[in-house]
Amino acid sequence: MIPLHEQVVGDIKPALLVLLGAVAFVLLISCANVANLLLARAAARQKEIALRLAVGASRSRLIRQFLTESVLLALFGAALGLLLALAGIRILRTFIPSTISQVETIHIDGTVLIFTALIAVITGIAFGLAPAIHGSHLNLNDTLKEGGRDSAGSSKGNRARSLLIVGEVAISFVLLIGAGLLANSFFHLRKLDPGFRTDHLLTVKVDLSEVKYPDRERRAAFFDEVMRRLRALPGMQSAAVAGNLPLTYNGDSMSISVEGTPDPPPDQRPDVVFRVIGPGYFGTMGIPILRGRDFTDEDNADTKDVVVISEKTAQHFWPGQDPIGKRLKPGSSTSKSAWREVIGIVKDVRQNDLIATPKMEMYFTYRQPKELAANALVMRTTIEPMGVAASVRNTIWSIDKDQTVADIDTMDHIVAEAVARQRFSMVLLGLFAGLALLLASVGIYGVMSYSVVQRAREIGIRIALGAQRTDVLQMTLAQGLKLICAGMMIGLVAAFLVTRVLATLLYGITATDPITFAGISVVLLAVAILATYIPALRATRVDPITALRAQ
Repeated sequence: MIPLHEQVVGDIKPALLVLLGAVAFVLLISCANVANLLLARAAARQKEIALRLAVGASRSRLIRQFLTESVLLALFGAALGLLLALAGIRILRTFIPSTISQVETIHIDGTVLIFTALIAVITGIAFGLAPAIHGSHLNLNDTLKEGGRDSAGSSKGNRARSLLIVGEVAISFVLLIGAGLLANSFFHLRKLDPGFRTDHLLTVKVDLSEVKYPDRERRAAFFDEVMRRLRALPGMQSAAVAGNLPLTYNGDSMSISVEGTPDPPPDQRPDVVFRVIGPGYFGTMGIPILRGRDFTDEDNADTKDVVVISEKTAQHFWPGQDPIGKRLKPGSSTSKSAWREVIGIVKDVRQNDLIATPKMEMYFTYRQPKELAANALVMRTTIEPMGVAASVRNTIWSIDKDQTVADIDTMDHIVAEAVARQRFSMVLLGLFAGLALLLASVGIYGVMSYSVVQRAREIGIRIALGAQRTDVLQMTLAQGLKLICAGMMIGLVAAFLVTRVLATLLYGITATDPITFAGISVVLLAVAILATYIPALRATRVDPITALRAQ
């Protein structure tokens, strides 16, 4: 029994939890940037604050004022975010894979509004508290003196800003690593061999009515005529009858018995996926026949029952033997099912899941089993597959005008849809990681720019005493690189721990893939250096006379 919640949510839950964590990380980076701005603003208002304290204002009142400003700022940001979310949800729905259920229920309701308001208030207080405390605890004598902005109080603010930047870089590094791992995994996934060729392959579902086609003979006659006409269409290279196309259906499996081998206990009998197909199916799909032969028109109800098995099935039931000519039957060896002779072995196909390893498989011809019916067609074309879709539909209707023709699609699209969830998770986490990188870069740029302005007098004195512009550039870059490297080191350790939760979402790589870690490190370092270089370049243009006169 599967709980209803698990049935509805499915395997998307881990990905959603990862994305929720990414949202929290981006929120933290945004709040750190705001806290940096508030710290800088508090430093710029030091004389004003000192005057208020001097005339009798209490420190608690100043703290309340700072917190009120930060909470209002957070609420305004939350309101703007809600407006963007209204438009974002509409865009998001167009990208959500069809395999994710309950998409239509995604909307902003009262619960979301209350949650957003609470988060805004909490973050406003949490990240406004440090600037509030820093701004209200000043040395009145030093601050009221000329040049008081170079006092020790500023050094505390600088340390706080530096710590926030280190945190931003660390969080950005973790998010970028996560996005890089998902992207690398997705590329590995797209390179997977499904066991057949997807190019120039058109598929269509044709479910025959049990009232109009109640028996095997009438169904076979219908499909035989459809095949005859389809193969004569312009642009058609080959066509075949199929049942439950790969990656579109998860059912159809049974246990089998092998002639000459005792039946294992019922709970130890492995299931074998089965499909009903027609002659030419393997050639049309591009599934290699490793040994033996394909079905032919002579394999019908009047001849011996035959079966084609996959390579994995052959290795399991006849290890080290040639299965051609051997016999098997559905169910136990004592069942009433007919024995079927193995006439061919084909390459394994990923029938139910592109990510999972192929299961054991066997194929029946649609002309033999009475209880099984084909329900699809596959066609390989020499032109764009959808270019013959109308001709295929009209051909079927020319035989039976009442026959439903559904789900006309290309196999390329079917395979792409099979990894739609992975692509969706990769794109969303990539967007969050990109946003985090942008916010961190803005934060680094802001802190370094403020540092250059704050140290303008020092830089002016250095230049006046003979320091070269390159020395000033190196000094400023070194200051920024210390913060960046510290953040990256912390982020590296955190990434090794946090990315383990991505293990179930990855394919073909580990959660500590060295190529991804190295590549992301280079990207983050390059962007961070660029954000530091621009303020550092500005520092080299400080005019000593102007800087000293301003002080």
